[in-house]
Amino acid sequence: MHVERSYSDAALVEELRQPAKMNGAIEFIYKEYYSLLENYIINNNGSKDDAADIIQETIIAFIEIVEANKFRSESSIKSFLFSITRNLWLTELRKRSSADNRNKIFEKSKDTTEQEVVHHLIRREHFSTIRQLFEKLGDKCKQLLTLVYYEDLSMNDIIKMMPGYQNEQVLRNKKYKCMKQLENMIGDNETIRTQFKNALKHA
Repeated sequence: MHVERSYSDAALVEELRQPAKMNGAIEFIYKEYYSLLENYIINNNGSKDDAADIIQETIIAFIEIVEANKFRSESSIKSFLFSITRNLWLTELRKRSSADNRNKIFEKSKDTTEQEVVHHLIRREHFSTIRQLFEKLGDKCKQLLTLVYYEDLSMNDIIKMMPGYQNEQVLRNKKYKCMKQLENMIGDNETIRTQFKNALKHA
C-alpha cells in the first residue's frame, strides 16, 4: 500500500540533497505546488502546456539552488517556487512580447528572495551561453575554469582535485593559458565577448 508522505520545508530540502530520496521529494513538490504555479501562469496569459514547461524549469532551478546551499530558510519553499515560476514566466513573456509592450507586461522584482532567484536564473542563462565555448577547450581547461568560476573554489582546493600540477603557481599559469585560449576563440565577436564577461560577472 502506497502511503503519501508529508514534508516540512526543512525535511524536504534535506531529502532533495540526497539522491536516493530525491524522487519522493520531487513528487511531493509536484503534488503540493503544481496547481498553484499552473494557475499563476494560466491567469497571466499562459496555457497548460506553458505551465508544464515552466514548472519543470522551476523545479530544476530549485534543486540546483538547494544543492548549491543557496536556499535560505527565512523564505518558505512555496514562496520561493512561486518566485522562480514568476520570473521564468515573465522572462518568457518578454521574449514573446513586442518592444512596445514590454514595459506594460513587466515589473521589476524588489524583494530579497526574488533578487536571489533572478541572480540564479541569470547565472544559469549565461553559463548555458558560454558552455559551448568551454566544450571546445581541452578537458583540463574546461575542468579548471569551471572549478574557478562556477564552483568558486580556491587554487588550493583545485590543486587537490587536479593532480599533476606541482603547486598553485603552476595552476595559475595553466588558468592564464586557458583564458588566452578562450580569448582567441572569441576573437573580435563583441556579442560573445559581452556574454562571456557577463557570465564571469554572475559566476
